[in-house]
Amino acid sequence: MESDEDILWRCWQQERSAAARDALIVHYSPWARLVARDVYLRVYLMRDSWHDCVQNALLGLMEAIERFDVSRGVSFKPFARLRVRGAVFDGLRVLRNVHLELGHDAPYRAAAAKERVESLHEESNGDALEDFIATTVGLGLGFLLDMQSMPGGMQPADAYAELEKAQLSAAVSESLELLTERDRLVVVLHYYHQLSFVEVAKRLGVTKGRVSQLHKRALERLRCCLRERVMAELA
Repeated sequence: MESDEDILWRCWQQERSAAARDALIVHYSPWARLVARDVYLRVYLMRDSWHDCVQNALLGLMEAIERFDVSRGVSFKPFARLRVRGAVFDGLRVLRNVHLELGHDAPYRAAAAKERVESLHEESNGDALEDFIATTVGLGLGFLLDMQSMPGGMQPADAYAELEKAQLSAAVSESLELLTERDRLVVVLHYYHQLSFVEVAKRLGVTKGRVSQLHKRALERLRCCLRERVMAELA
């Protein structure tokens, strides 16, 4: 009996289905980030390069998916690892001779924050309090997703905080699985692979405005899922 993964590969290689390709990207994205993390933790003199590492890991993953041939009987991850690592190292070679100033990633963070705020403010329902809550919670979820993507993540001050953070992180990860494939892909590309809305739009073949809408919808769905979990625990 075919696994879901096998079905996706068959749909992609036989039909070149964009939906199957996107699903494969989402499926292997956590693994590609681990490959990027392994490289990142070795380049201790380039501590501001995480943004570039995860973007190049994504490029390597997409190239590997394009080139992989299931019929050869080789597992995908061993095949893809060299390409993902190679893409990460190629990106680091470009940065090697660039002077990395303290706060190198600040322009990206500022631009990402602006995109997220504008996205969350779209199509306001007119209720100022509800809009404020939705924006605040949405930005908080975005911060948590950012931290999930970083090697080592947040460092809580004590064991209780560590447990609480781990539980919340697990809840967000589980809630991500409830999103539509397209919404989940937007979250993965923007938060886990650090692509701007413009770059995500290019990957998906849609407008930046559409990505902004999908981003808002995804965070609203995540918020609802987490609220439902809390209500169930309190019942």
